[in-house]
Amino acid sequence: MRVFYSGGITLSNNAPGPWGPPPGQPGPGQWGQQQPGPPGPFGSGPYGGPPPQPPRQQGNPGLGILLGVVAMVVAAVVYAYILKESEHQIGYMAIAVGALIAVALGKVGGRNPVLPVIGVVLSVLGVFIGQYLGVAMWVQDANDMSLSEVLTDSRMFDSWKEFLEPMDALFYLLAGFEGFVITKRVAG
Repeated sequence: MRVFYSGGITLSNNAPGPWGPPPGQPGPGQWGQQQPGPPGPFGSGPYGGPPPQPPRQQGNPGLGILLGVVAMVVAAVVYAYILKESEHQIGYMAIAVGALIAVALGKVGGRNPVLPVIGVVLSVLGVFIGQYLGVAMWVQDANDMSLSEVLTDSRMFDSWKEFLEPMDALFYLLAGFEGFVITKRVAG
């Protein structure tokens, strides 16, 4: 056995570590000797490598789109009733329409790259339907007509255009933005 002395530290070549045992004598961790612990993806060892990752949820894009359309209809009807009762636009409602649709798309549809784009389309369409239906309900009350008569009247689209203000462009942009971003965020 050799002992090396360097600066007050005594090292032995029989100690485990980088100096190891004398040549010809296998020590712990040498070739041909199994390390304790379960085998892992990077070989066997005391730590066994990183734990396995859980399988990723793929989602169901078809069901996500279906629920997104249902959420769009529900959000548009709620938006229409609020618009009718308040008789003016509420910007937060456009954001809420986009967010509701996006959550339905992202949670159920998964990480499909088409879903955020569909989220934009459904969100903008949901705000449009909500506004159009809200104006139709307001015209229905003002003219004592049925809702089906108002919706099928050729002048209804002109009434909706008169209702629009420059701020509505911002509402449509916000709804589309929320439809895109929230769909991507909740899909993971």
